[in-house]
Amino acid sequence: MSEAPLLDIVDLFKAYRLHRPRPFAPHRVRPALNGVSFSIIAGRSFGIVGESGSGKSTLARIALALDKPDAGVVRLEGRSLFDLGRRELRAARAHMQLIFQDPYGSLDPRRRVERIVAEPLAALGGASRAERRRRVADSLEAVGLRASDAAKYPHEFSGGQRQRVAIARALITRPKLVVADEPVSALDVSVQAQALNLMSDLQRDAGVTFLLISHDLAVVAHICETTAVMFRGRIVEIGPTAELFASPAHPYARELVDATPRLDRSTTVAPPLNATPAPASGAGCAYAPRCRYARPRCLAERPELTAVAGETRRAACHFPLV
Repeated sequence: MSEAPLLDIVDLFKAYRLHRPRPFAPHRVRPALNGVSFSIIAGRSFGIVGESGSGKSTLARIALALDKPDAGVVRLEGRSLFDLGRRELRAARAHMQLIFQDPYGSLDPRRRVERIVAEPLAALGGASRAERRRRVADSLEAVGLRASDAAKYPHEFSGGQRQRVAIARALITRPKLVVADEPVSALDVSVQAQALNLMSDLQRDAGVTFLLISHDLAVVAHICETTAVMFRGRIVEIGPTAELFASPAHPYARELVDATPRLDRSTTVAPPLNATPAPASGAGCAYAPRCRYARPRCLAERPELTAVAGETRRAACHFPLV
């Protein structure tokens, strides 16, 4: 029997209304998610990569029930989050937390670390002051800080230490799922390694499951067993991280991998844009105008996720590269 997923996302659609170009003109609509589906098994962290504007952050907010989709289902341990009442949803949020991108902007500079880290407990209620202090000390020590650091303010820490404070805040409710949206992109490279090693340790020792969202493939490869590649609101490839990065099946995934700096090979410059015109709205592959392998079928028929290279990987491409 297959394991029941911790997080199950089914056919998410989300579009945003843009400002009118002129008075009385109809609102334009920009799709952010277009039929996104995947599952995360407890203890097996999941990565999502893609360029800016691919829908990654929108997906993170909907996964945490901070935003509502236009259509689709989000289940946490089999329970649909958007079918829960306010009180039930508040209780469910104890099992999922968020790590923000910017360790400087996500911590209130006017508050001591003790109050910052204890904020999720205060929002959920039910913990005494002594219990909160004990939980804060435990969370700080779990991320490599001292219990005495609770008395300090954020400006007394380095960038890497601030991100540790942010991780401690996310862990204080002992969540089953932590959504990390670009958690190390604002840190120096040397500090990034410290933060990623900490997340790996927490996954191994504390059983935390991460949904890691990043544009950096190396960051995702450090933690996640499974990775999905997003482009224009759709998943274009999904599979085991090591296999996907070693031999991408979708041309866009290949472009991302080739652009990642590595010491064992030269970095490949992305090919010039294909002269093929963009497909009509709703038809064809959205990546076709940039794809060096595009053919007429790519403009006429939108590809769906289908199995490639065995049963462990799927790609939305009529002519996969493997």
